[in-house]
Amino acid sequence: MRLVDEIMRCAAVFDDLDGTALSSLTSPQVRTLIRAKNGALALSGAFAMFGCGRDLSAPMNISRYQAWTARSDYGLGPSDDIFGADIFGDLLFVRHNVAFRLDGETGDQVAIGDITDVLDRQLSEIAEELGGNLGRERFAHRVIGQDPLRLLPTFPFMMQQHVRGEFFETPLTRAIELKHQLFCACRDAPDGAGVDCAFWRA
Repeated sequence: MRLVDEIMRCAAVFDDLDGTALSSLTSPQVRTLIRAKNGALALSGAFAMFGCGRDLSAPMNISRYQAWTARSDYGLGPSDDIFGADIFGDLLFVRHNVAFRLDGETGDQVAIGDITDVLDRQLSEIAEELGGNLGRERFAHRVIGQDPLRLLPTFPFMMQQHVRGEFFETPLTRAIELKHQLFCACRDAPDGAGVDCAFWRA
């Protein structure tokens, strides 16, 4: 089964389609996907695909991220379409038909592949990349909400020498906020200075 088939099997997040928001997206592939399925929680909730609903405050509304004030901090341009998030709350976006993962802690933009190829990729190849196995372990048969739960490491990934599988659950909007706060703290710290991460689980 392909990723796009898995998305189509899921319930749509939004019943109403905001045509104005949809037409503002630059990626034809993302527009087509949202027209077919207006937001979804796929891979047992590990992959949150955003939609174009009329409730602009909804955490999975794509308009929220098109107007996100932190875009410039991460070097995202107005034509970069943020279309989803993985299990760790790292945002996925399309730039010139290439899908990227934005590491919210470091600001790294990691290319995943051509967006059409990513959507056509077999689940066995893409599920692990988006957190599908963890999704099955943590979220299967659970309601994870309109602000879907994400998994954050007990200590930020960037602070760990060896990544351990110790996580806590937090809503998507909080995960994005915490990662952005850490990114800004590290970016603004003088070279060699420690960063106080007490806020991470506060």
